[in-house]
Amino acid sequence: MKSNSNPVAVKGLCVAFGKRPVLDGLDFELQRGSATALVGDNSAGKSTLLRVLLGTLVPDRGTVAVLGADPARDGARLRAQVGFAADRIEVPNWMRAGDWLKFLSRLYPNWSRAEEQRLCALLELDAKEPVRALSKGNRAKLGLVAALAHRPRLLLLDEPFSGLDVGTRMKLAATVIEHLRDENCSVLLVSHSISDIERVCDRVAVLSAGRIAREGELESLAREERGGINLEAALRREPAAMELAI
Repeated sequence: MKSNSNPVAVKGLCVAFGKRPVLDGLDFELQRGSATALVGDNSAGKSTLLRVLLGTLVPDRGTVAVLGADPARDGARLRAQVGFAADRIEVPNWMRAGDWLKFLSRLYPNWSRAEEQRLCALLELDAKEPVRALSKGNRAKLGLVAALAHRPRLLLLDEPFSGLDVGTRMKLAATVIEHLRDENCSVLLVSHSISDIERVCDRVAVLSAGRIAREGELESLAREERGGINLEAALRREPAAMELAI
């Protein structure tokens, strides 16, 4: 596939599970250097799209370019340039946090030990702590360190702050923003939290019926006639965006 100036370019993407279509002719581009929130109801296909972008799910039809390459064919090479964090990380409980990061570092040619240590210090994460002893918040911090330590060009986030206290959410969001600014990284964030979206993102895309129903600059989309900005109200006017919570 020809290289595209944007880090993600999807055209006519179709994915079905059995007879149920999840993504149905989806067109989407993630703008370089932007942080875009992907919102929609719980069965809209947001996580399915991320799996396609990571190369762990091959679509039925359509074309997908991630950093100019096809993730279905070049998944291993692309994943070395992509950071991914979700609401749960799968780490053996017998390992220490630092041991897991050391293991991951062998998989990423651009892994920076200095960046790993900086992120652990910034997030107040003790790498000597056994994984089994980590709180949910510290597990989320560990996942974010793993996603950022190799300085990815593209960051995919699937509800990475879910269930965390406000202070931890704000610290993690600030770390993402700092990385976005310093590394000129592009971010695609799946979230149901208006607060997280407003902290991290400058664009919003609404996924409905397997397609992008609406997208644009966060402030433009949320601006109301009386001149105020209310993102939650704007998304609630769009049927695709359900159960969004502050």
